[in-house]
Amino acid sequence: MTALYAWGANSHGQLGLGYVSEQVTQPTRVDDLPDNISEPSICTAVGGGGHTFLLTAQGRLFGAGWNTSGQVGDGTQVRAVAGFQLIRGLEGHHMVAVACGWAHSIALSRSGQVWVWGSNSHGQLGLPKDEVPFTSLPICLDLTNVVSVSAGLRHTAVATRDGRVYTWGQGHRGQLGHIDSEGQMVKLQPTPRVVDHMEGKVSCVACGQNTTYGLTTEGHVLAWGDNKWGQLAHDPRNVAYFTCPLTIPHNYFGGERVVWLRVGWTHCVVGVASGAVYVWGRADYGQLGPLEDEQQDSSSDTTGNEVPQKRCRYIPSCLRFKKRVKGVACGSEHNLAMIEGPGDSISLFTWGWNEHGNCGDGTTTNALRPAKIQVPGNLQVIGAGSGHSFALVKLF
Repeated sequence: MTALYAWGANSHGQLGLGYVSEQVTQPTRVDDLPDNISEPSICTAVGGGGHTFLLTAQGRLFGAGWNTSGQVGDGTQVRAVAGFQLIRGLEGHHMVAVACGWAHSIALSRSGQVWVWGSNSHGQLGLPKDEVPFTSLPICLDLTNVVSVSAGLRHTAVATRDGRVYTWGQGHRGQLGHIDSEGQMVKLQPTPRVVDHMEGKVSCVACGQNTTYGLTTEGHVLAWGDNKWGQLAHDPRNVAYFTCPLTIPHNYFGGERVVWLRVGWTHCVVGVASGAVYVWGRADYGQLGPLEDEQQDSSSDTTGNEVPQKRCRYIPSCLRFKKRVKGVACGSEHNLAMIEGPGDSISLFTWGWNEHGNCGDGTTTNALRPAKIQVPGNLQVIGAGSGHSFALVKLF
């Protein structure tokens, strides 16, 4: 038997619990799922500013939460959709990925097509904003062979099968990676445009608040956009933002190939081939965990003293766990991790910003280091929105 649990901010019904509340500080079972969604089939849970999507193995998409710009995609603009609803307009299409911005959404089909919906206040849907200020139903963009999609605060990025990256939306911090004919940074791009000067072929994209990342087929990380918190892995005192993609030095990751990439609003988490995990960016909510030289051996799965109140770390540091990390999900400033436990079990750890109870420890105090969160059963899937979290478990 499989069960979905949710916690954190619920002011727009984004937890899908069937009601609106300020917050839920501990994992709570989502009982009121639609008849046409089977819990064991849920393969992805992801959220935006105040809305959430569940994606099933059958390629069906369900949404809940904040919907004033139609970002849930149910064909309405009701303020809050408190229970998960099947997204309309995607019938006959098998969806394989979905991503959320602050108030917009993007989904990818198995055929490599892209659909967008929600707010288009800054061209983040890839459509002229004067013609389409918002849409509550998915619209298919004129893009093909897409393999990865991501959404930032008000910008969007995709990668195609041939390794190119397209971005659009707001670009005031260089997050689009575009320069105009006069050599100036493009601050608003209403339609998809390919990013030039890319070193290598990109197989995966990930958006922060105002930063964009690409993971190349060779296992290198490219980054461009805002660097206020060291998100580009450069000293923010020297580089405020950068418009062209920068390759993050490979030696920052022990010279290893990066195999996965997860991004919050202002911090980044990557995993390398050996299983090690590196973090960098904004640190003042505890979202990076303790520094490596502060970690000590103990009986816990992760170790360390209290994190010094440094605002950011621009050089990636290794986040130590005693067991292998099986997966990570990033909210705006908090993280969830799936960590190998005894036998075949997988445990849930969370850390970082916790104002809405999004770390699930029963408090609203920021978690300065990863801590184990009790959920019944064995962890299968984790997911996060801006200030909310999800876990799918297989009950014993």
